[in-house]
Amino acid sequence: MNVKVERISDNQVKLTIEVSKEEFGVALDKAFEKVSPTVKVDGFRPGKLPKSSFIKRFGYESLYEEAVNFAINDTYPQAIQENKVEVVNYPELDIDFKTLSHETGFTYTAVVDVIPEVTLGEYKGLVVKPLSTRVTKKEVEEDINAKLAQKAENLVKEGPAELGDTVVIDFEGFVDGVAFEGGKSENYALELGSGSFIPGFEEQLVGTTENSEVDVNVVFPENYHAELASKAAVFKVKVHEVKQKVIPELTEEFVAEQNIEGVTTVEEYRKHTEQHIRSHKEAESERKFVNDLVELATKNASVNIPKCLIDEEAKRLKADAEAQAKQYKMPFEVLLQYMGQTLEQFEEQAAKRAETQVKVELVISKIAEVEGLQVTKEELEAEYANLAAKYNMELEAVKKAVHPQNLYLQVEQQKVINLLKETAVTKAAKKEAPAKEEAPAKKTRKPCAKKAKAE
Repeated sequence: MNVKVERISDNQVKLTIEVSKEEFGVALDKAFEKVSPTVKVDGFRPGKLPKSSFIKRFGYESLYEEAVNFAINDTYPQAIQENKVEVVNYPELDIDFKTLSHETGFTYTAVVDVIPEVTLGEYKGLVVKPLSTRVTKKEVEEDINAKLAQKAENLVKEGPAELGDTVVIDFEGFVDGVAFEGGKSENYALELGSGSFIPGFEEQLVGTTENSEVDVNVVFPENYHAELASKAAVFKVKVHEVKQKVIPELTEEFVAEQNIEGVTTVEEYRKHTEQHIRSHKEAESERKFVNDLVELATKNASVNIPKCLIDEEAKRLKADAEAQAKQYKMPFEVLLQYMGQTLEQFEEQAAKRAETQVKVELVISKIAEVEGLQVTKEELEAEYANLAAKYNMELEAVKKAVHPQNLYLQVEQQKVINLLKETAVTKAAKKEAPAKEEAPAKKTRKPCAKKAKAE
């Protein structure tokens, strides 16, 4: 077999493969073995007709189609492997039938998309600005207040309803004096100011009291259900109760309920909250730092990506979304509605995300190649062990679940990221400091009453 490889574009090569007489002869033997059991000739049982008799009766030409398939299946994988051609899809084949003969073999060409050439730009010394990890007194108080709010109770109050209060109501809606479907409910608990109802509804219940009745006049939004969109309506509302949200104070009893090891006092809880916020900010800062570096390195590089790679990644993204819908036990179309997208919009965005992701992977792989960042067998074994410990699994179970090639790419990617981080230049960021004392926000507590490779 003789092979000639020529690059015809940034992401395509053409292989011209000459199949020898001997190689084609092997393929003809395979073709005969395949068709022989189906041939019926008087005097011979199926599959017992000698090849010489078959050829004399039907000719070599009757085996050419099957033999060509066998020959290509044998020679093409060998050709791309020996010539180190990294293909990303199936080839377009063109057979020179003029040269096709059992006495000479034949020649065919294969045009195939390959891993494209990547031209790297700047990827060392990238300038990025990290997020601040400073924690303020205000942030600590807001976090604590949010935790306290989760323990809030709604207690019946005397006096008029205010924003933030919950009213228990019966209501029925009318358009042009006629009640409409879905516009009626009883004993509905509505928090005023929550934005749960259409604009203007909740505000008109401010000032109402227990057992009061009121007409609420509203206009449905333009983007509401077609039968009600932009129409004026009157809701007849009866208020049964007015409830006030009562938030508990921060006490050692509340701290004890949080069941945090080593935290028993209010002051210890404040320090614990501060450290929790700082840890979250540090993790978020690290994520952004890495994402910014990878984004810059990718932006600075140029590459002509084969459409098939983008299509393959887009299909994977869609399959992930469909699996998510299945997990939620809903049709994919319903999930798209929750996302506020049509299928066409989803697929358009998936294609853009796919192109970005494929380029990132190609650039990272190229940097690893240029920098000689190889992954050793020992590093792979260590990473397998880390995964087993992280997910509390047996080592062999992890090895079955994670393909070595996928793990290799993950470790390689981390090595590139480490290189980008080590050579990065960070813009001046605010220095770390303890929680800054700021004027606390006014409290409003009320009194008591939520790459593919060919194989």
